[in-house]
Amino acid sequence: MADQDRSGSPPPGKDLQASGITAHTQVSDRLVAHYLNQRGFRQAEASLRSEAKIKGVQDLPTDVKVDEVSIPNFILFYNEAEANNPLAYEQSYTRLRKWIDDSIDVYKLELRVILFPIFVHAYLDLVEKDLPDQAKHFFETCRIDHLENHSPDILRLGGIQDAQHISESDFVQNFRQNKYGVKMSKYAFELLLCFLQDNKFMLLLRITNQYVSIQAVSDKSVHNVDDIDPDDGAGLIGQYISQLQSFNREPLLLGRLPPDVQFLGDVEKAIALQRVEDTDELKQQIDATLKATTEPDAPSRENVPLPPRRRFEIQEEMDALRDICKQVRCSPSALPSICCYTFHNGYGGINTLRASPSAEFLAAGFNDSFIKLWSPKEEEQSRRRHANRNSKAGTDPIRPSTNLIGHSGPVFGLDFNRSSQFLLSSSEDKTIRLWSTHTKTNLVVFKGHNYPVFDVCFGPYDVYFASASHDRTARLWSCDHLFPLRVFVGHLSDVDTVRFHPNSNYLLTGSADRTCRLWDVQKGSCVRIFSKHQGAVSAVAISPDGRTMASGGDDKTIRLWDLGSGRRIKSMHGHNSFISSLEFSQDGSLLASGGIDDSVRLWDVKRADTHEIKMDSQISDQPSDGARSDHIAAYPTKRTPVYSVQFTKRNVLMALGVFNSQL
Repeated sequence: MADQDRSGSPPPGKDLQASGITAHTQVSDRLVAHYLNQRGFRQAEASLRSEAKIKGVQDLPTDVKVDEVSIPNFILFYNEAEANNPLAYEQSYTRLRKWIDDSIDVYKLELRVILFPIFVHAYLDLVEKDLPDQAKHFFETCRIDHLENHSPDILRLGGIQDAQHISESDFVQNFRQNKYGVKMSKYAFELLLCFLQDNKFMLLLRITNQYVSIQAVSDKSVHNVDDIDPDDGAGLIGQYISQLQSFNREPLLLGRLPPDVQFLGDVEKAIALQRVEDTDELKQQIDATLKATTEPDAPSRENVPLPPRRRFEIQEEMDALRDICKQVRCSPSALPSICCYTFHNGYGGINTLRASPSAEFLAAGFNDSFIKLWSPKEEEQSRRRHANRNSKAGTDPIRPSTNLIGHSGPVFGLDFNRSSQFLLSSSEDKTIRLWSTHTKTNLVVFKGHNYPVFDVCFGPYDVYFASASHDRTARLWSCDHLFPLRVFVGHLSDVDTVRFHPNSNYLLTGSADRTCRLWDVQKGSCVRIFSKHQGAVSAVAISPDGRTMASGGDDKTIRLWDLGSGRRIKSMHGHNSFISSLEFSQDGSLLASGGIDDSVRLWDVKRADTHEIKMDSQISDQPSDGARSDHIAAYPTKRTPVYSVQFTKRNVLMALGVFNSQL
């Protein structure tokens, strides 16, 4: 038998091994042939088929057929040891994490950013390959690395259990269809690439090549760990970081609109005819407006068409001039007065709160599909009449509040126009409604969104308004048209908030995709992307001069941006929970914020330094970092999450919240 084995065919084990190698070679040859065919190399394909004696790719077994996109990845990033090992993802990821943790501090923070997209796509690959046990073990073992900065994403990722979940999840499709942006120094990038190649971690190389966009800073490497921003440019932004920088350099027209000389002349004549007490002050304010130098980047008044001014607007303009004359000047040393309205018996039922610019009306949007409208002035007058009237004992004064009924779903967004005559509301029922605050009736219903509408905002001149929706779009509307004039498409997730630029030429949106975008109203295109938040952006605000914007949201951080360059000015920390509302003072010197941590906070936006605020377990009315901090003051409420902060025309800060009786 021994002689037979030596002179005959090889042993069974060797025979199986040889046949396996042959089968693998045939599969590789066929894949290469198909790849050459797709790239148009006909002669090379014919030569390969002739030499290898292979047929078309249609003869491949169904379990090894791959689509066109994955063929070059298979050829370039194939490692047989990893391909046959279900634990390869976890082992490779663990080795990479340990290597990063053992790196020197200068590069550690830069390199750690790459771990999150690799973790996400490695887990999704395991789920797609129908390896639930390995996927679950990998997720439970490695998710702790990302809970601090990506807890909402980790929570949503944990709900993906099979291939059907992947195809149905918008969250997953955003990761699969858009590259994750990462920015690091050139030397750190070379270190990462050498480590992956030297250890033959082809699975991680494939993920990095296919799903991650790395921008290597070539001019200099980072020498001070304190100067590293690990989140600089990181995240899903829909385009490559290198393209984003050139994209954000496009010139913008951010200046104030030139004054309407003819209309101001009519206002001046009306002031002279009425002979009011403050005639001189009003004329001085008009002269100052007319003499103001037109800014070089100011847009033309024809850019955004406005209807001719009407006679009743003259009185509104006079009232606005009076407000400017009586406006309180705010500064870090002269803080504004704050008026806080607390709504009782509404926690969990009220979704949104809004005050009119003159504080004449307050509105609340409820889960029960209606809007409640209050008039504090009328309520005070009613109380006085009741006190003077000889009424029966035990009767209460009439509370002048009105229920506005019309929506068929929860109300999410509210906004008043400048004169407080009209109120806009948006709802889960996909509609926007325009209400009259005088007749307390619904005037118009606007339809166009395909999903719930989360926010709505009047433009500076009350002609246009904008909406933000779950359908990932923002839309521009005119009060005299039932259909949207522009649809702004580009966000990768829900658009949660929207605001107009003071000159009406741009629209600012904040989204659950962690970015803010600035849109050109005329072109309908995106002109700026701001992408450094670590959570959904739920609040945005633009300064009165139109040069600066602020954003805040689930990551408890307020970020200040320069609109002209698209760069971040600074980050401001202090809130202990997500930020619900932001508003600049009328002179732009202060920023007010309201949060679900039951506090109203004031910030100095003019200070150039960026000292961080330590978050205390107990809210104090003093900033945590002393006098050098951007955080000027914190005002705690009594178990009242703050839904909205607004400055009136005279720079009085109004805060609106709902008392939480469940604590």
